[in-house]
Amino acid sequence: MVRRISGLTAVAAFSLSFASSAFAGLTTYDFSSASGSSTPAVIALATFSSPADPGAFTFGPNAGLFSDLGSYVLSSNGNVETLDISFAAPQDSISLDYAIDDFFASGSAGPDSLTVTTSQGLSQTETAALVGSDFFPEGFLTLSSPAQPFTSVAITSAYAFDIADLTTVPEPASLVLFGAGVAGLLRVRRRRA
Repeated sequence: MVRRISGLTAVAAFSLSFASSAFAGLTTYDFSSASGSSTPAVIALATFSSPADPGAFTFGPNAGLFSDLGSYVLSSNGNVETLDISFAAPQDSISLDYAIDDFFASGSAGPDSLTVTTSQGLSQTETAALVGSDFFPEGFLTLSSPAQPFTSVAITSAYAFDIADLTTVPEPASLVLFGAGVAGLLRVRRRRA
């Protein structure tokens, strides 16, 4: 009986640790860890890919090109491509900084905007603007959908684009279930050993 109670306590503690991290919750994707590589690629619990892979997008340093973007970016290499990001667990929100490769915002191919569409069909478009003396328009996009958690997003633009500073907020319930499942598997494994 004591073993059973301590096992259940361990499962509960493990699940609660996942739940508290989910509620606190932000996942930041470190593009510096993938610098020099290209899509398809996995960072944290996300897979970055494109229908034009292999190599449609490349991770690399910002090199001072975009003042509002972080030190490392994911770039479409000057080509108009779709970026697909798949997540291992459902997400409630995604945020990112971006730059549109429309030199001096000429608008020759359309508006300087970026669109994020979730696997649930929710879509958000934001328009970029020139920043200071930068040559390319930049912007920030946040899409939040707690009522319809998503497992993937597609990012598109009429122009080539770069993204940086990507963060997501996981759905709390899925992390609790995931934690409980992992704890249960570990417990079953320990019993068999």
